[in-house]
Amino acid sequence: MRGLIVGLAIYMIVGVGAEERSIGGFLDGKKLLEFCEEENNKCSGYLMGFVDTMVLTENMLNAFGKILGPDAKRPLTLICFPTSLSFESAQLRRVWMKWAENHPGQLHRTASALVLVAFEEAWPCE
Repeated sequence: MRGLIVGLAIYMIVGVGAEERSIGGFLDGKKLLEFCEEENNKCSGYLMGFVDTMVLTENMLNAFGKILGPDAKRPLTLICFPTSLSFESAQLRRVWMKWAENHPGQLHRTASALVLVAFEEAWPCE
């Protein structure tokens, strides 16, 4: 069941392009790949900001869950970053670059959606 829900979430993120939704993003995957190939601060800043946003969102959902009680439903966590892992921007960059190079046909889509999929594949929740 969890696999079905995660699969549906990924389809909704990647399968439905930003052009079909009311909000877009700052970058597409191609531009983020260009930044990362140049090994500049734009790449590491974007990826570290993405991780910070995911951690903040998870913390907020946990806080709301405590307020609403144990029976409150909350969205699934898609990325389970290892707690023992000290993130380095180079590691985030390697994960993104590998995913992007293996999925060149997806790079026209919003970078944030693609990074979500890449990181979810690298650090799936069990």
